[in-house]
Amino acid sequence: MAGLSHYLNNRASTKYYEPFYTNLFEVSIIPPPAVSGGDILLEHVNSIGGMLTDKGSEVIEQSYKWAKRSYASGIPTATTVDLAINFSLNFNDANELYVYKTIRDWWRLSHNPLTGEQGLKKDMVGTIVVTNFNRAGDIFWERTFHDCIPSGDLPEFAMDYGAGDALVFDGITWRCDWWEENIV
Repeated sequence: MAGLSHYLNNRASTKYYEPFYTNLFEVSIIPPPAVSGGDILLEHVNSIGGMLTDKGSEVIEQSYKWAKRSYASGIPTATTVDLAINFSLNFNDANELYVYKTIRDWWRLSHNPLTGEQGLKKDMVGTIVVTNFNRAGDIFWERTFHDCIPSGDLPEFAMDYGAGDALVFDGITWRCDWWEENIV
């Protein structure tokens, strides 16, 4: 009987549909050409947030006496996204914090605290690509965020003798003006 809760009455069960695993994704950062570190595949991402791209609108109301009617407002709630990425760092063979150096150099295009220089948007925009895949590695969703610029401060390197943990950068944020998505 079709309405009963049974394994055989569920298409996902009988067709062996895989679930959407939230941990099967990659984040690639393509900084502006002025940044010397080049493109980065963030290999140690803990999480990424702020990817809400389907923006809605608030509701406005009109009334006739006590009868109300509702409409979508004339503007969306937002037209940008703020990607917040949490990741840890590693040293390369040259004993460099290569990911940190690349991201720091990108931040310094906006404002370099060592020289006081400030950059123009055209020189500091980059791209961030988030790719989702299944357990076999087949890509099913790719979002490309364009015209991304640094937003806010880089986290400090807080040192703690008692911790013994790897440093995790929490909430490094980029403001992205527009995006594309490809859902397979």
